[in-house]
Amino acid sequence: MHILYADIAGNTGNTGEKHLIMAGVAVHETAIFHVMRELDETVARHLGMDVAEVAGIELHGTELRTGKRFWRRMPRGDREALMHDALSVLKGPSKHNLRAFGMVMDKVAVSPEDPVEHAFEQLCSRFDLFLKRMYRRTGQPQRGLLVLDEDKYERPLQTLARDYRTGGTRWGNLRNLAEVPLFVDSRASRLIQLADLVSYALWRRYEHGDSAWIAPIIGTFDNDGGVYHGLYHKRLPQNACDCPACACRASE
Repeated sequence: MHILYADIAGNTGNTGEKHLIMAGVAVHETAIFHVMRELDETVARHLGMDVAEVAGIELHGTELRTGKRFWRRMPRGDREALMHDALSVLKGPSKHNLRAFGMVMDKVAVSPEDPVEHAFEQLCSRFDLFLKRMYRRTGQPQRGLLVLDEDKYERPLQTLARDYRTGGTRWGNLRNLAEVPLFVDSRASRLIQLADLVSYALWRRYEHGDSAWIAPIIGTFDNDGGVYHGLYHKRLPQNACDCPACACRASE
């Protein structure tokens, strides 16, 4: 079983924002404890605390970078170092059991569709393709489950996932998702917090042109044969883009 923890960056109702991003991390069930432990140890090391003391301290991209709430007394350089190290867990001891996914929507490019629905359909389809590819490599059936942060999109996304399982997406049937998505409080899940950091890293890249956060982990996005299947950028055809998602498909 692979569990894809996902989160959303951006707001469909904010006309001042150009993008909506749904991103996350797929973790093999056997690695969940180890990834959580690595994240807890990272937080504890940066705060000078014991691992047992940091369970309730949430990693949240926006709050970390801007110094809000719990993080307001921590110097910016220290906060950014913590963010970088937390994201680097994707390249750590558990890296062979981890895959990042990121669906980047230029809102004008999907209009009049709901960018959240479009991103979710892409995420489900690409996660399903990843599971199919793992089946071909291992010879063992692979099943997947999506876990998302609790938010206002919970009900419509559950309905969409149910529809995808019975009727498929526009790209075909989904055969490997075991259940409709589960929704959890991000404060209780280190993996949802890691998904938040990935979505925030993509947000900084696409909304603000800041690649500092995503560049070190770009190789962790699901890829095969030089193509980033797990990183997708929906844009208007006339808008040139040299991001890894677009560049690897330039010849298609």
